[in-house]
Amino acid sequence: MKRSSFQILLTFLLWFPFVLPIFSENREDIGERFVATKQFSYWIDRKSEVPVESVLNQGTFQKLNDEFANFGFLKGTLWLRLDPNDFPDSSKFPLLLIQAHNIDSVELYHKFDGESYIISKSGHEQPMFQREIPHRNFVFRLGHQKETILIAIKSDISLQFSLVFTNQRNLQREDYVTQWVYGLFFGSLGIIILYNLAIAFFVRDKSYFYYIGYVLFFGLGQLSLLGFWGYFFVPNSYYWKRVGIPVFFSICLFFFVLFTANFLKIKVRLPRTTRFYQLLGAFSIFNVCIALFGGISEASIGVSWLSVSICMTLFGILIWGLKKRIRSFYYISIAFFLLLLTCVIYGLLKFGILPSNSFLEEMLFPIASLADITLFAFALADRIQLLRQEKDLALAQVTSLRRERKISRDILMQSLPKTSPNVKNLQIQIYIQPMKDVGGDFYEYHSPNPFELGIVLCDVSGHGIPASLISAMGKVAFTTQKDSISSPKQVLEGMNRVLYGNCSPQYVTASYLYLNTSTKVWRFGRAGHPSAFLQRASGEIIKVHPKGKIIGVFPEIQIDETTFPVLPKDRILLLSDGVLECFDRKGNMFGDSGLIEFLKTNRELPNHLFKGKLIQELESFSNREIKDWEDDLTFIFLELV
Repeated sequence: MKRSSFQILLTFLLWFPFVLPIFSENREDIGERFVATKQFSYWIDRKSEVPVESVLNQGTFQKLNDEFANFGFLKGTLWLRLDPNDFPDSSKFPLLLIQAHNIDSVELYHKFDGESYIISKSGHEQPMFQREIPHRNFVFRLGHQKETILIAIKSDISLQFSLVFTNQRNLQREDYVTQWVYGLFFGSLGIIILYNLAIAFFVRDKSYFYYIGYVLFFGLGQLSLLGFWGYFFVPNSYYWKRVGIPVFFSICLFFFVLFTANFLKIKVRLPRTTRFYQLLGAFSIFNVCIALFGGISEASIGVSWLSVSICMTLFGILIWGLKKRIRSFYYISIAFFLLLLTCVIYGLLKFGILPSNSFLEEMLFPIASLADITLFAFALADRIQLLRQEKDLALAQVTSLRRERKISRDILMQSLPKTSPNVKNLQIQIYIQPMKDVGGDFYEYHSPNPFELGIVLCDVSGHGIPASLISAMGKVAFTTQKDSISSPKQVLEGMNRVLYGNCSPQYVTASYLYLNTSTKVWRFGRAGHPSAFLQRASGEIIKVHPKGKIIGVFPEIQIDETTFPVLPKDRILLLSDGVLECFDRKGNMFGDSGLIEFLKTNRELPNHLFKGKLIQELESFSNREIKDWEDDLTFIFLELV
């Protein structure tokens, strides 16, 4: 990016010296061109009603005082007059060049050996191939006129021009040089667009696409303003020659609003101002519609007012950003203040408040805007640098998070029992899968003799190292309740007393199972944890859901416990919410219904195959591997034999 910006700036410095001698106001004294604007007088027919035969009698003509005439947005017909005594040497200056690029109609009237006027036509209304001399400006051949010349000019767009007498050789030489210079200018814009388009697809940043739109339509607007759009692209289309300036510059303003709003993140930083700023962008598109449906004059005035309004709004935004010392505002501010000065000068020129000249008309915006585009390129390059720094910081944070996950997993795994319960007449399957290597689920058990088993399954809120540490604390809390192994109520209420005040702001949900395979007694209690499921040998499924609050939040909790007699072939399933809260692609949850249906279908499945079958069912339902889940997955499956 920095290299690209340097190339743009270098291009600007290379072609700028060629521009000054070409468009400066000292060009009239080079022997083959004569700026004759002051030789003409003018009169404005406000209603365009006076026929050419009556113009000299009814019109009150006044002398033009400037070499570059500026009439702003003129309503009616502008009549220009040149008397015979002011004619230059026709052998030396046979051509009259009206140096302006956006005039709807230019008609030159003269008499030759008769009373009626001979008419030569040019302007946007006249197709390029029908003009006497095709040119991006408006050229008429002279030399045989003996009486007063009249020129009628009509234009819906702001009217500025100079009148130059020249010859074919000089006209061709100037065209060659100016087209070469403008070729560099528009070629630079093309390189900028292509280069940044490639970057835009690489970085996927909207600011680049908006910037490209801004540069593209600015370039098209300049093509229209300088006459190249009508001369090269739409030589025979009156409609597209007229709408070029208001349409292209309106779209340019629209992308400028999008670019600056997105780049400066105005929506987040100044939401109220954003609404008004984006409204101006919407008005730019509305202005395009006005131009396309024939309101050329109104749309052209709209471009001027929109430019001023957008600049003034952005001025306030940038002042706020500079006061806040936000880095992204710096380059934009420098470019903006240059653009603001340019827009103000250009607006004053268009409304006729400041005197204009050919250099300002042709080169004001190209020079200022190329400098702006260069600064915007630097701003985008700086943004990429910031994004790289943010990426490096994010990678460092990811590395730190992975390290934390590894520590969390180590803590969790160290807190889990190293062996499985060994109880007579009981088969057990235990599965625990932390969320992407980090978990808050844990279990612990106590078996004082070959026939009794007390097992607790807990889920700590949150994940990471804090959850793993609380898991370790939960294990210690459970070991303090071994004397109450046969009572789920006493075990869970005792764990709450130990953990209360030690795990804030997190909490623990738990379920506790006591099973005596000798007396065939099963007791169950829960503290905010999912239900347990008892499946009889007959296939009947009982959802066991006693009341109980979560652990670690309240000083005292009340736990209900449920007792069931169990027989051989009965099955018991304890689980965490990760099993039930499994979702498919459509957002449907596995839930109790899915689990009950699975238990019914697999009633005869051998105990040692149950774990793998349930995991396979959950992966098939969610269409994802268990290791990629967003929550921990834990279940304990017991079967009496």
